[in-house]
Amino acid sequence: MQDIILYAVLTIIVGGLLYSVLGKDVGQNPNKKPNGDPKKGPKKGQKVGKDANDILESFLGNPNAEKKLDTRKPENPIFSGPAAEGLGQISAADSTFNLSQFLDGAKGAYGMILEAFATSDKDTLEALLTEEVKDRYFAAIDDLETKGLTQTTDLARLIDAEVVSAEKKDNTGIIRVAYFAELATALKDKDGKIVEGDMDMLSRVREIWSYERILKDKNPNWRLAGVEPHTSNNPDADGPDHSPDT
Repeated sequence: MQDIILYAVLTIIVGGLLYSVLGKDVGQNPNKKPNGDPKKGPKKGQKVGKDANDILESFLGNPNAEKKLDTRKPENPIFSGPAAEGLGQISAADSTFNLSQFLDGAKGAYGMILEAFATSDKDTLEALLTEEVKDRYFAAIDDLETKGLTQTTDLARLIDAEVVSAEKKDNTGIIRVAYFAELATALKDKDGKIVEGDMDMLSRVREIWSYERILKDKNPNWRLAGVEPHTSNNPDADGPDHSPDT
């Protein structure tokens, strides 16, 4: 009888140790998916991928961006399309260049620059524009203020952004991005009355912006270096220029 009790106690102790080590899934159905199975998606509250702040920080030159983002790329990245040769030169000169990451940043910068110009936010523009483009934008902002006008721009949808050309001049990388977007813009007087444009009329526009960066510089900042005149499917309803041509 004592032997039976002793064996029972040992069984309980061993079973308890196994449970503490292996957890509640000991003896679970072999067909059951374990927690964290990628097919089930991320757990609630789990951060997945890069958020908008990470993307923009890499584009604007946040010194901590390299710690947050995975800037790794294939040893010999292969580019295609008309910009392939220039992108290859930029990539060879800058070991951290990542085309996908650049485009993510360029898409975010497009909306930021349009909003900053419309709201006369010179501090934001200062970080995003080259000196020449900054002077053009600031002059346009000052001109509106002198006339007592304010601009409103509604970027309804950024349809697409694609690299159309790229080149390396000396130690500077230059990438031209074509944007396709739907937006509305208008000018208002001091009383809030629209004097030009129509916020209820969306235009589909295509425009090309050029970005530059010194490739050997530790600062990963790409800055807007040129804006070409845009085209629109509705030129009669375009309203004021949402992004000054340079």
